[in-house]
Formats: sequence, C-alpha cells, structure tokens
Amino acid sequence: MRKLGRLLQRVGYSTAAQNAQRLDNIPALVQQIVHPSEYRRIEITKEVAQQARLSGKDIGQSLRADAQQQRARARTQLDGVFAAMTGNKGAGAGSQPVAGSHAFGPADYAAVLEAYLEVGSAAQCVRVLQEMRHAGHVASAAQLSSVLAVATGSRAAAAVFAVGEEMQAVGVAADAAFDSSVIAALAGSRQVEFAYAHYSEARARGRILQRDAYAQLIEGLADIGECDLALEVVRDTRGASVALTAPTFVALLRGAGRRMHYEAYRAAYAHVAAVGGAQLTEGDCCAGLAVAARAADAALGADLVRRLRANAYPVNERHMEPLFEALVRASRWPPAFRALAAMRDAGFATTPASLRVLTRALTLPPDCAEAAVDAAHVALLACRSTAPRAVDSTTLNAMLAGLSLSGCVEAAADRLHRWYGPTMPRSVDSYAAVLRGCVLRKNTAVAERALAQCIDVDHLTPSKLIYALMIDISLRQFNYEDAFVYLDAMRALGYTPDWRTYSSIVRRCAAVRDPRAATAIEQMKADGHPITRSLSESVETYARKKAPSAWVETKSRPADNADDDSWMFKI
Repeated sequence: MRKLGRLLQRVGYSTAAQNAQRLDNIPALVQQIVHPSEYRRIEITKEVAQQARLSGKDIGQSLRADAQQQRARARTQLDGVFAAMTGNKGAGAGSQPVAGSHAFGPADYAAVLEAYLEVGSAAQCVRVLQEMRHAGHVASAAQLSSVLAVATGSRAAAAVFAVGEEMQAVGVAADAAFDSSVIAALAGSRQVEFAYAHYSEARARGRILQRDAYAQLIEGLADIGECDLALEVVRDTRGASVALTAPTFVALLRGAGRRMHYEAYRAAYAHVAAVGGAQLTEGDCCAGLAVAARAADAALGADLVRRLRANAYPVNERHMEPLFEALVRASRWPPAFRALAAMRDAGFATTPASLRVLTRALTLPPDCAEAAVDAAHVALLACRSTAPRAVDSTTLNAMLAGLSLSGCVEAAADRLHRWYGPTMPRSVDSYAAVLRGCVLRKNTAVAERALAQCIDVDHLTPSKLIYALMIDISLRQFNYEDAFVYLDAMRALGYTPDWRTYSSIVRRCAAVRDPRAATAIEQMKADGHPITRSLSESVETYARKKAPSAWVETKSRPADNADDDSWMFKI
C-alpha cells in the first residue's frame, strides 16, 4: 500500500495516500479521478472562460481543449492507480498483498475498468481484463461487451482481437456482435482486406452482422475501388433484412463513380434517389453522367440532369455532353438530337469536335453501317420542327464521317451528293469526312472525284486538311507521284505542311531509296519542324541497304522468274 500511496502522491493525491481507509476503497478513488466534485468542475470552467476572454480565444474551443486535457490527466492518474494494483502480484484470490491488508477484488477491477471505459482507453481496458483473469476473477459478458464497444468505436483492431481472446479464455463464445465489432474496427482502420476476409468467415457461419459493420465494410470497399465486393455485401444486407442508411449508399456511389462501375453506381443511385437525393453533390452527378455515357444508359443520364436542376446546380456543357453521348450510344436518336439542340441553344456544341461521339457511334462494320447511318439521318430530318438547331451541316458531316470510316466510301460519296442542299450546303469539312474513309480504304477514285466536286462544282477552296488527306492517300499507292502534286498545290495556297505530312513523305521515299526523302528533310528544317531521331534513322537505314533488284528499277516482272509471283507483294 505504501507503493500505491507514493504513486498517488506523485499525481496529486497526497491526502488520499495518507488516508488508509481511502486507499482501501478503489471504487471511490477512481470515481473521484474521473468525476471530480461539481464545485471543482464549476471552478475549472470559470478559470478557462476567464483565460479565454483575456487572451481573445474562442471560449467553446478553449473549454473543449481543457476537457481533453482533463481526460488525459485522468487517464494518467488511472494509470498510476492501476500500476500500483498490478504491482501487488500476490493479491490474487485467497492471497494477501505484499503490503497492507487489502486484496483487490472484482469490485476494484470493475471500478478501474469502468473508469477506463469512460476516458475511452481501449488498450488499458484490455489490460484490466487480462489482470482480472490473472487474479482469478472472471469478467462478465456485459464488461466484455462494453470494452468491445469502446475498442470498436476507437477503431482499435488489436484491442478488438484481444477482447476476443479474453472472451475465449473465460468461456464466452464469440457471437455476431463480436464479428461485427471486428469487421467495423478493421474497416475503420483501413484494413479492408482483412475485414472482408473476416466477413467471409462470418457469412459462412451464417452470422447476421450489425448495420454499422455492414456500413463500414461497404464504405471501405468502395473507398479502395472494390465495387463488385461492395455490391455483393449490399445484396447480402437485403437478404438479411438489414436496412442501410443513405450515407452508406452515397459512399458506394462515389466509389463507383471514381471507378466508372455502372452496376454499383446504378444500385446506389436508385436508393439515394428514392430518399430524395439531397445528399448528391454536383461532382456526384458529373461522375454519374460519365458512367451513364460509358454504359449507354440514357435514362440514368436524363435523371441525373433533372437532379442537377432540382438541386439548383447550373447545367452546362460538361453536364449535357455525357447525356448526349449516352443517348447516341443507345441509338435513341430523337432525344439525342433534342439534347444536342438544347446544348446549342445554350451556346455550346457548335464545333465539329463536339460531335466526335456521333461519328464514333456510327463507325460500325460495313454490313450494318449504311442502315444505321440512314436511320440516324431520317431521325434527324424528323426533328426539324422539335429541334431545329440540331439539323445543320455540322451534324450531317459527323454522320457522314462515321459512314466513311466504316469503309463504305462509295455510299459516303453518294450521301455527299444527296444529303446536302441550299439550307444545308456542303463545306470543306463534308469532303474531308469522305476523304478520311478513302485513306483507310486506299481508294483514290472516290477521293479524286470528291476533290474535283469540291473545286469544280461547289467552288470551294480545299483546306489544308483535305490536301493532307489526299497526300496520305497517294502515299499508300504503288505510284505515289501524285503526293508531290498535292504537296505543291498545298504550298501554292499558302499552307505549310505539318510534321505528320512531311514524315509520311520522308518514310515513303526512304523505303524505295527515293532521293526526295533528303529534300523533304531539308524542307522540314526550313519550315521549322523538328527532325526526330527515328525519322533520321529511317533515312539512314534505307540508305545503307543494298541496291534494289531489277524489278524495282524497271517496275516489271523478271522474265526468268515466271513461276514466282512474290514480286507482286513487294514495295
């Protein structure tokens, strides 16, 4: 007892250390530590408030800081009391302490345990349970549950497992509450993988967990991007008739939005929308619009736009573009063109770049591209009265590019002639849409007819892009002399060829040891284009090759090799 008295005197309880009767009353001592008198609390509050006024600090913040300091002091004093108790190793059941006449009984340990529970020290609570067992006392199920709740609340996974060991030592079987505490503590401490592993074991045993454990696990899985597993846990909660709260679904929704996970986002959004959707921010809706665009879910996209308007967020281009993409990918043409008209009424989606999604959606296999493009064109013309801003040459050009890139260049040339008129005239972009497909198909006939129509019929000045496409088409032919004709025409109109055009010419000429490769390199330098190492090495590599065979120079089949037709595939 002298040791206990010295420790208490060190922490400011000299009066208690001098009073033997008080030392023998551990419950009263810890009660005084944790719950000082009402008069003392009032005095402390007055002192803290007075100091806050003099220093100009916030009184509420100062009181909260002082409360934390008092809890820390109480924890330190309790540590002193408990250290003195554990120093009496002979104070077990039926034995006498080393000094003094009092053996610590279950009530003493229960008082210290309750005090540690109030100050929120999960690790010390576990130590008290261990010392109780070593002293021959058995902790009750209520005490174990209280310590488990504190350890779970502080997300102390190690303390939770220690409580489990104590439960096993005293013969208390681990139940669903224990499994819930373990899972919540592991998930809350960002050990989500271990939490899910323990959850799998608990599910195999048929345990139905508490709602907080399900919520912590779902939020943790969504945070690390495991949306499939989170959605699986959500389905388990429905089977177990456990009702999750809206914040849990919002966390799942945000995790699914980051991972672009359609099923998880759709399931979470359905629940959040059912309770009003007030928790959704603009960022949540934007992520959902991107998910809807990827999954071609036009209904989800339209509902998210309505949700934005209902929550008083201004709807702009970054909101409408994913909706338009979702409608286009779902081939819902009338609402897609109405959305496009609304975008243009707001002052955006007027450039060809904003309709690339339409081109990509109509770039289909050749056997079905023509029918799909015609169906979209019919729907577009039907929207002249409901969505007039969507019906223009820019939209037709995007649809025509999709048909051309599908490989149907003859059909694209036919639509180039039939679709346009006085109200929707052809432009250089219309011809460029056809030429892009001619590059892929290496079709010079359609390309030359389109260029002639552009110049002679519509009296348009070809753009730099059109000449670049014509050069690219020519370079893909065996005889590529026309590429230099188009290059001269481009320069005559004042256009400076870009780096890609020069690079294609240099590589094509170098492949057959055409000396114009070096000339193109010099012209690139004159125009300020960088000469990359790979481009220089390609010229040097072909220059070091042996002289070409006779068939390359004469461009005819050798007479002494009548049975070998491999020359047809050489370049």
